[in-house]
Amino acid sequence: MIASLIFSLIISFNANLTEYNCSIHNSNNLIRNEIMLQIVLKNYGYYGSVVDGQFGPVSKLALKDFQQNNGLISDGIIGKNTCNSLMDKQNVIKKSSSSVLIDNKKIIKPSETLKISQQKLKNLELYSGPIDGINGSNTKNAVKDFQKKAGLTVDGVLGPNTLAALEKGTEAFIQNTKVDSSTVVSTSSALDLRNYDPSDNCVDGYVDANGIWVTDPCFYPVFVYRFGNTAQVNSQNELNAYIGDRWSLEKEKTYNTIGPVETNNYVDGVHSPVNGLQMPPNANNLIVLGIKNDNNVNARPQSGPQDADAVFEVLVEGGMTRFINIFYESDTSYHGPIRSARPTDPTVLRPLGGVLVASGATGGLIPEIVDIGVPVITDRRPEFFRISSRRAPHNLYADTYKLKKLAITKGYKKVKNPQALFPWGTPDYTKWSSNSFIKLKFSSQTSTSWTWNGSTYVRSYYDAYRGSASGVPHNWINSSGNSSQINADTIISLFCEPYIHPLQLPSVKTVGQGRAIIMHKGLIIDAFWKRGSNLDPFHIVDVNGQVLFIPPGKPWISLVPSTFSPSFDN
Repeated sequence: MIASLIFSLIISFNANLTEYNCSIHNSNNLIRNEIMLQIVLKNYGYYGSVVDGQFGPVSKLALKDFQQNNGLISDGIIGKNTCNSLMDKQNVIKKSSSSVLIDNKKIIKPSETLKISQQKLKNLELYSGPIDGINGSNTKNAVKDFQKKAGLTVDGVLGPNTLAALEKGTEAFIQNTKVDSSTVVSTSSALDLRNYDPSDNCVDGYVDANGIWVTDPCFYPVFVYRFGNTAQVNSQNELNAYIGDRWSLEKEKTYNTIGPVETNNYVDGVHSPVNGLQMPPNANNLIVLGIKNDNNVNARPQSGPQDADAVFEVLVEGGMTRFINIFYESDTSYHGPIRSARPTDPTVLRPLGGVLVASGATGGLIPEIVDIGVPVITDRRPEFFRISSRRAPHNLYADTYKLKKLAITKGYKKVKNPQALFPWGTPDYTKWSSNSFIKLKFSSQTSTSWTWNGSTYVRSYYDAYRGSASGVPHNWINSSGNSSQINADTIISLFCEPYIHPLQLPSVKTVGQGRAIIMHKGLIIDAFWKRGSNLDPFHIVDVNGQVLFIPPGKPWISLVPSTFSPSFDN
């Protein structure tokens, strides 16, 4: 019975190859499906064994061979692209068309498509071999190098995505791959990151102010898994902690740095990498400092946000937030209250070559931060002081002039001109729309809001530690007692997937991709952010992967847990 069925299927199927399709394959008639697949692969010259309806190792090897020759991921799995290619009789690359056997030796025929790709790779200085249309090891390695730079799956196969990226040339190195909005909420399935064996793209050292080479650790993030949860690991010390707690690395894929952001009307050393503004001639811009700022109820009003070049707001334990005030061209002699470091802090300072200033950290965290390549200055120094008008731990302050001098003396300076943190430039405002208000929720206990008042964005807050009050103006104060509402030129909201650090500290993933909302001068644009590693600045792109420029101006950057959605109605 089976033999006659097979015979009849062979006859009928040879007459009409289009009988094979995805819907038939995915039905429950398994033996019929596998017979069809074997016949198709046999007709295309990939399967030379018996047609028996058993999809064993020989059949799988034939399918993988077919996939590789037709520019598909060679995984032996019949997905949508493989099904479509099996059906495409007009364009399918048959085994006999790409190679022939003479005296049991394979003679490769040149591919015109491959010749064109080789020339494009040569133009990008990734390939130095002959333009011969033969897919040898040099060609495959060049393709892998390109895929790595373009943020694609690194398999050495000239598939549709790789060919499309090659058409863009060097633009693909920054504007790579379309951002899939379906992966924005959870990056765990789409952007699994692992590379703790750094490649040539990794900065492994620098020359300090004294001309001495200093080793600079560079650990690419790793995503680990347990019980359906994922966590971003930023250092070898963190990795050891997670693995010791029985987290898994099984689902990992390599994802490399995607390089600097594109800018316009921006000059290194002239404009600030932190906010895109032109720096004054006397700017004290020898090094970047990121200083932790307390946001407890007993810490308000704070001193520091009004003087900083930019501010990051991050989630900490208790549902509260803290600030990382970034000082590059600016300074203040009165910054505080200063609190301890958290796992997210170094991930935003690493691309700037910055130094983290904090009042210590939870046990074991400082070595992890240093392992990422971010130096740390703590409060056991004369550059810090305590004020008498507040109780500890909300009374520690510091002088940024003295801190910068100390950092330079310690040899912490990494680069002459840090790279632009965002794609600063003149935006296409035709893509923006009008909006004057946004409310961001960090936890059930804490939310903040920003309102455009016609000249700047002013900040208000709600937190459970203040009772039920909502929309309370959030003020700063200086050493003279002068006070006013916290404000910013640009509001950058980056929605990041949350996770829990081994030290039981709430954190968010700052590598991968997610939703980004940019607000400037009463206008708003909904976009995406993406990073390949902690070395990368924050790329801001539209749904097609095209760069979106952010206008220069002091930004407030909120790293909002993606479990909470913003609201735009006050």
